[in-house]
Amino acid sequence: MKNFTKLRGMLDIDPSLSSKYSFIESNFNKISKSYGYKEVRFPIIEATDLFRRTVGNETDIVNKEMFTFNSKSGKSMTLRPEGTAGCMRMAIEEGLVDAGQQKLSYKGPMFRYERPQKGRSRQFQQMSLEAYGFKDSQIDIEMIEISYKFFKELSLDKDIFLEVNSIGSQEDQKNYSLELKNFFSKYKKDLDEDSLKRLEKNPLRILDSKNKDLLKLIDNAPKINEFISDDSKKTFKEIREAITGLNIKFTENPLLVRGLDYYNDLVFEWKSKSIGSQDTICGGGRYDSLSKMIGGRDIKATGFSIGLDRLSLIVEDAKIPYQKTLLLVSLEESFFLSGLKLANSLRDNLDNFSIQFSGKETNLKSILKKASKRNIDFMVIIGKRELEENSYTLKKLLKNEEIKLDNFDLLISNLKDN
Repeated sequence: MKNFTKLRGMLDIDPSLSSKYSFIESNFNKISKSYGYKEVRFPIIEATDLFRRTVGNETDIVNKEMFTFNSKSGKSMTLRPEGTAGCMRMAIEEGLVDAGQQKLSYKGPMFRYERPQKGRSRQFQQMSLEAYGFKDSQIDIEMIEISYKFFKELSLDKDIFLEVNSIGSQEDQKNYSLELKNFFSKYKKDLDEDSLKRLEKNPLRILDSKNKDLLKLIDNAPKINEFISDDSKKTFKEIREAITGLNIKFTENPLLVRGLDYYNDLVFEWKSKSIGSQDTICGGGRYDSLSKMIGGRDIKATGFSIGLDRLSLIVEDAKIPYQKTLLLVSLEESFFLSGLKLANSLRDNLDNFSIQFSGKETNLKSILKKASKRNIDFMVIIGKRELEENSYTLKKLLKNEEIKLDNFDLLISNLKDN
């Protein structure tokens, strides 16, 4: 029979990688909760128009990368390529934004039809924060501060770097787009097909081109910081001064625009030096126009997303807390119930242990051989003598030691001390 394999561009998460994901997520949950963010969940499928209207018709995401299909009723639906639009839709629909300022967090899979490579798959995991209803730059500063603390907690502060930019207001971007159109129109013969389409509809997207042949031309284009308003300049200055005061190092990148149409003013990215061309592990910024794009009222908003798959590539395995393993063995089938009860008692008293019970397998030699292959740390043996004396035989397999303990409390304290 045919063997089935995963679809191209998809990832299987085995137990080892899953434990790393869980470790990263637990740290993300801890720091986001400490700043007052509350978790939300929303569908992975949304109406296609939600993304066409917010992400932008001239972006690669909408034009090339969305998994879109029709429902049985004929409605166009899309697997979410990003979470910000869906989170805002949910917050409006559920009345959260009407209840005042909101700090929200979420995690889950996103989907983009891209060429698979290291750090980029077609189903990928993201962790995100969104804040609604905060008008001043303090919340933008907080987003950068949280992401920095999170990466520092994972000991990544020497491996990553921060780039920031201000793309001004929506009006600033319109004025800048006209200037870009005038500039790039002089070099139409040098533009690729995608850039020629963007030239007519959204020239700003040309700056986000991945075509290496256009990099020199893009580098010579007018910079957006020459066209943003005084208010945007003032806000960006406040943000730069604040993160400097927090000892967060950064570089200003005037070409950083992010690949989505709803951004304004602050945009930022955290990048890694060690994962190749797909080097962005976190991106975010402000998007005050997003709510009105999807029929909501005027709501100030900002946030960021972290690519969990890419992040896992640079988090060292040594950083993941080690979970000790204990195998409980009953030497006769008649001792099965006693072993079952003892296994539950051990789980109740040992938090950082994986307690496994051999069940009705009684061949000690065979069990020891399997335990060695599985790198089991400890073994507790229940035999006739142990049951009669209410004692315990503890094997420290990695040290090749065996000790007899006279009571349950001694067993627990000995395991906790190792």
